[in-house]
Amino acid sequence: MPFGEKRQVAQNPGENDHKTKKQVAARSSIALSEVVALVHAELSLFLKPKDACSLLLACSRSLQQNVRDIIATEALLYYYQFDSVHFGDKCPGDYHQLVPQSTRGARGPCACNFDLETDEEIVPDELPLPKVLDARTKILQAMCLLYEGIEPHCFKVLQVVQGTEFCPATLQPVVFSLAEGLEKERSEDNREEPTIDTDNVAVLTRLMDVVEPGFGSVFFSSTDANCQPIHVLEAHWKGIEVDPSSGATSCQFCEHYGESLLFVRNPGETTADTDKMMRLHCEAVYQPMKKFMLAHLKHVRYVCPPPGWNQRCPGGGSLMGLVAGITPTGVLCGVYVTNVGIPRQWIEQRLAPGHFTAAQAVDVATTNA
Repeated sequence: MPFGEKRQVAQNPGENDHKTKKQVAARSSIALSEVVALVHAELSLFLKPKDACSLLLACSRSLQQNVRDIIATEALLYYYQFDSVHFGDKCPGDYHQLVPQSTRGARGPCACNFDLETDEEIVPDELPLPKVLDARTKILQAMCLLYEGIEPHCFKVLQVVQGTEFCPATLQPVVFSLAEGLEKERSEDNREEPTIDTDNVAVLTRLMDVVEPGFGSVFFSSTDANCQPIHVLEAHWKGIEVDPSSGATSCQFCEHYGESLLFVRNPGETTADTDKMMRLHCEAVYQPMKKFMLAHLKHVRYVCPPPGWNQRCPGGGSLMGLVAGITPTGVLCGVYVTNVGIPRQWIEQRLAPGHFTAAQAVDVATTNA
């Protein structure tokens, strides 16, 4: 072989190695997907949701859709069995509702499918969730996201006070695939299966409105952004700012609460006590949750309940607001702010972090509840 050609090969010693590594990686990926395809029914039973989500991501282009649906559904049933997340049951444990028909409050897990004789959750074989556009995998991804940075703040009693009036509240998760709107549209006009452009507000509004008339218009309305907050939780949320470069958070309401019409200093409270109660609760709950949502979701906003939402919930007044955004794959993810639905004497045992750190304040609050 000519000397020049040998020298050219010698100048690129890593080129063949690089190609070999890529070929090995490709073969490994194919081998993994083939194994998963063969034993997916058995394998899915042993995977926890995060593991199933990672597996589906690793084999994103090589698994047939029916296999992906089976693995994702089994992972979602894990939440059903062990955390009473009753997808599609229209009960207090159903996260897949744009507007909840009932609220869980701070009472504890929904027990509508609990078998007292066996002391176990009755778990179905299938879930009434959409399948178009790999919807179940995307719901699973949203659930993993929810449990990472949002769900830990849910179902605890939040510090919501207006002057001397104590209005305890809690957070109830919502994880809703906008693919359900696509399925409804497709069943009506048989159009081709499209995609969901999560940057297109008009598309998102339409899909929400297909499921719940007027919901999308309310969600993307600019009215709420310009209105004065109606309670302290909303004031905290709208006052929180996240520095994009450092990630540091601050709350304008905490800094200037004395100027707000929502705040009246209680008799006997020192400024130091009030500052402590205001800031610790916001720093422990609202600030980390807003930072997390802004980092992972699009169109994050606080939405006040329009007329009609509370007619869906027994007792009225249950829904105090919605804090949510949309995942890049088209799943609305966030929380409803609801009433706690528990007796006054239970509140102290279910307080969220930072809530009324002064013992005297707890006594005053529970007395007024």
